[in-house]
Amino acid sequence: MVNVENVKIGEHHFQYVSMNLGNAPLLILKGEHGYVMCGYLSLETAEKLGDTAIRVTGVKDLDSLLGAVVSGITTKASALGIGVGDKVSSIIEFL
Repeated sequence: MVNVENVKIGEHHFQYVSMNLGNAPLLILKGEHGYVMCGYLSLETAEKLGDTAIRVTGVKDLDSLLGAVVSGITTKASALGIGVGDKVSSIIEFL
């Protein structure tokens, strides 16, 4: 089952999508300008499509996603000042 929630983080609104898959959940936090995705999704495809995308790994829910460290970014995310090693909660306003 796919769960979609509208969440407010600080002053920003997001769609949070979660779905239980094999051994880990599929997670996406989508903002107006970009999104954070779990390791199930392809950063390479996001780059080819010109998306502002951030990848994190080892997440199981929204709290762990917000506390995660960025493990990969697209060129558009980099242009916003987001870098590998940043904590998601510190760059959330860019999305």
